[in-house]
Amino acid sequence: MTPILSHFAIAIDGPAASGKSTLARLLAQRLGLIMVNSGAMYRAITWKVLQENVDPKDTRRVIALLESIEIHCGNDGTFSTITINGVDPGDALRAEVINANVSIIAAIPEVRHKLIDLQRAYLEHSSVVMEGRDIGSVVFPNTRYKIYVDAAEDVRAARRVDMGEADSIAQRDAADSKRVTAPLVVAQGAAILDNSYLSIEAGVTAALNILYHQGLEIADPMIGQATSALPMKGVYWFGWMTFRAIARSLFGVRIIGAENLVTRGPVLVAANHQSYLDPPLISTLYDSEMFYLARKTLFTRITRWLYSQWNAMPIDQDHPDMASLKSIIRKLKNGHRVLVFPEGARSHDGELGEPAPGIGLIAVKSGAVIQPIRISGAREALPRGSSRVRFTRITVAIGTPIRLTSTELKSSHGKEDYNRITQRIMAAIAAL
Repeated sequence: MTPILSHFAIAIDGPAASGKSTLARLLAQRLGLIMVNSGAMYRAITWKVLQENVDPKDTRRVIALLESIEIHCGNDGTFSTITINGVDPGDALRAEVINANVSIIAAIPEVRHKLIDLQRAYLEHSSVVMEGRDIGSVVFPNTRYKIYVDAAEDVRAARRVDMGEADSIAQRDAADSKRVTAPLVVAQGAAILDNSYLSIEAGVTAALNILYHQGLEIADPMIGQATSALPMKGVYWFGWMTFRAIARSLFGVRIIGAENLVTRGPVLVAANHQSYLDPPLISTLYDSEMFYLARKTLFTRITRWLYSQWNAMPIDQDHPDMASLKSIIRKLKNGHRVLVFPEGARSHDGELGEPAPGIGLIAVKSGAVIQPIRISGAREALPRGSSRVRFTRITVAIGTPIRLTSTELKSSHGKEDYNRITQRIMAAIAAL
């Protein structure tokens, strides 16, 4: 039975060499939590079994040994630690003989029950990021925060070779997935993260976004507090709810790359522009308010109040002035989320147009994370120059966030530098 405690667990499960250990370690560092490697516990038991010259397949003798040894699980303030009879196995846990036998030991129910109790005990002292193969399904089935990290078999096999561990991925997968006790499965409620070709940083970003979607309330110190999560004003909320229902029921909106969506901290959302549907459509991706840029001619005496309630910010598309750009930068520096269309105007033919360098300037001066998004189908649904809505399928593709390096932020000063960054943003949109 999972204990009811004030601390919580982030469960990171997945097959061998999927990258879950690296991901869990970096997530724990970013969030200030203890990282627990449950696999090291099974390796430690395997190490002790082999040290005592016990055949791992002799279940009776393994259980007898388990009952006679003292296992201590703790942490060093950052990572989990384990000793058996006061001895830390250290690097011996990565030996090939351990790799060859750990799945046999892990399949013994008595071993799993013993270690599951020790794993759950971590929550008596702190919140943790725990990685393994049954963390979300068995150890902490009630946690809200579950990620299943996967990768293609050939990619995982290559990673094992790079680590100097040439055990069979196929055999490990079969052993872990087919065992009777706590087999490797995608836990109920877990988000699947394909880590085949993501960089380490992109994997961490994707995992953080998943966790924030699942309700995690710890701020990432590299992004900041969730100051962009404005409580929705009544008019904004009504429009948001209405269009969200329309987007799903009438346009059948399909979201690609939802794991890339940055939902915390200041975000400069950069999207192509096909239709008047674009701003409300993008707003439905988020569960809190955002700010928009809108053509200043839309702000008439009648509509000014309504647009202000929807957080629209007027801008002269033909002659954008520094006052408008500074207001955007201020919003971002204050931790808000701002949507801009680099092309300025809606597309006539659905193709990407030439961007203005202003978004590069905004990106540099604000230092915000840049979220590329590409919309397809909105032009067919509501073409430029038409007032007739056609209920066609709309797709929203969300790209990997762009974070400018400290060097780029410090050395970018002129129009040429801003234009180079603008082109980089447009290239990211075009690639979606």
